[in-house]
Amino acid sequence: MNLKDKLNLLRRSITEAFMDVQYPKGNLAPHDCAECQDLRKTFANKNWKNIDRKIIEKNYDQLPLFSAEAFHYFLPSYLIYSLENFNNNFVLEFTIYALNPSKKDLKGSFEYWKERFQYFSIEQMETIYQFLAIIDENQDYLNRYERISIDGLKSVRDQPN
Repeated sequence: MNLKDKLNLLRRSITEAFMDVQYPKGNLAPHDCAECQDLRKTFANKNWKNIDRKIIEKNYDQLPLFSAEAFHYFLPSYLIYSLENFNNNFVLEFTIYALNPSKKDLKGSFEYWKERFQYFSIEQMETIYQFLAIIDENQDYLNRYERISIDGLKSVRDQPN
């Protein structure tokens, strides 16, 4: 299977895995800073399935500001945008950062990462692992990013509460 086919298959898998995720009940961005206020306004009442691409592009680096519940809800729109625009884009780069804790990150803030992924089902996590694996396999990205660490993300999910 060629890369284009893999990307399309993964895009469908992400859509199916996140299809029934409900809009967050809590605060979209819990901090009281101007950046979080803007994020709350921008993403208020937006459906992840049809967010305008310009909103994703403008907010390419905002995933860490979302609450855990909002991160769970909006992440698929970032994943799908990244797959549809797979060549060198900021959304892809910052989505990778939001999904790829380093050993240092895990050592210093393991609970943050654990809380971050608390709402994700096994099926949703599998699509994220596939997303990271496709990037890791792609020669264009091997030299641009630290090696993708699916194991780091898996360790967050596999730890008992």
